[in-house]
Amino acid sequence: MRVLHVQKATGVGGSERHLLSLLAGLANMGVCTRICVLAAGDHRRFTAALEEAGLDTIAMPAGLDFNPFLVPKLVREIKAFRPDVVHTHLIHADVYGQAAAHLARVPGVSSMHSTHSFYRRQPWRTAAHAAGHLVDRQIAISAHVARFIEDLGLAPGDRVRMIHYGIDAAAWRTTPQNRSAARASLDLSPQDIAVGLASRLIPLKGHDFVFDAFASALKNVGELRLLVAGDGPLRAELEDEARSRFPRGTVRFVGYVDRMDQFMSGCDFFVVPTHSLLSEGFGLAALEAMASGLPVVATAVGSLTEVVADGKTGLIVDPYDVNKLTESLEMLARDHKARIRMGELARDRAQTHFKLEAMVESVMSVYREVLSP
Repeated sequence: MRVLHVQKATGVGGSERHLLSLLAGLANMGVCTRICVLAAGDHRRFTAALEEAGLDTIAMPAGLDFNPFLVPKLVREIKAFRPDVVHTHLIHADVYGQAAAHLARVPGVSSMHSTHSFYRRQPWRTAAHAAGHLVDRQIAISAHVARFIEDLGLAPGDRVRMIHYGIDAAAWRTTPQNRSAARASLDLSPQDIAVGLASRLIPLKGHDFVFDAFASALKNVGELRLLVAGDGPLRAELEDEARSRFPRGTVRFVGYVDRMDQFMSGCDFFVVPTHSLLSEGFGLAALEAMASGLPVVATAVGSLTEVVADGKTGLIVDPYDVNKLTESLEMLARDHKARIRMGELARDRAQTHFKLEAMVESVMSVYREVLSP
């Protein structure tokens, strides 16, 4: 089987990390895969990671949001690669890639990775609707995304398949040696209790929410340290705010992290504080933290409640409830036994409910569906 994947990339986020795992998993099952990256912004981080993983990769300049010239270029790429299926990811690849697949008469599969508000606005809603009605199958990465597709009528219901992200939990196991090295690299003392936060530094990811709760929790648990991984347009503003609000060294910005497993190894627990206006298609960082054996404090937003089991593998709080988030941070900081217990359950949930092999096999089943006579 030959499959061409198409995705626009401006850096490396959850969907890109998912694709790195999916493409490698498909290749291990004997699928001949190629990914065409519609290149924009800092796409080299993604294409470099793909190439390092030995994945067949080409980059095609994405141009402006409205770029109909991508369609004939993708048609030529489809005819050159001769895939059995074209699998697109995110709105730009869906629109241009599914149009190209239709013109080239190749079955199309799309994965929807988010429930971003732009899907409700024109012209994006019409564009997404058109692409969704061209595909032979629409993959929703969570039940939350599947409901979103249904509510907006973005694809025929009988073509939608829900497939959660999967993870190779063994690759995320933290050893005492890994933890010691990671904490040394993060300049953490044995007494420090590190709370990890990893996302792009953009509005609505909840950094303001965490700052408010962390300021209160720090008054009662002086050993708390907040480690902020990621980069983005808000970095300078957030760093200025942290300098003005917190004692030196208590909030640390570590920038873009290539090895998220190493970052997780240095943390004691993790927080995913997404605002309700942004939502989460899945929340891969939460799953990565769980696979690393970390309890996760997450907002009751989007699919996060599908990933984190409240009271078992972490704690779910309402978005904007600063008092509840403060209480959650303090409880996990103070109760070492609870952190260990929840972390063990989190790791178990990651490796039983979100297996990488199960995800890859489910995607393969979708391909078989669209190729069956």
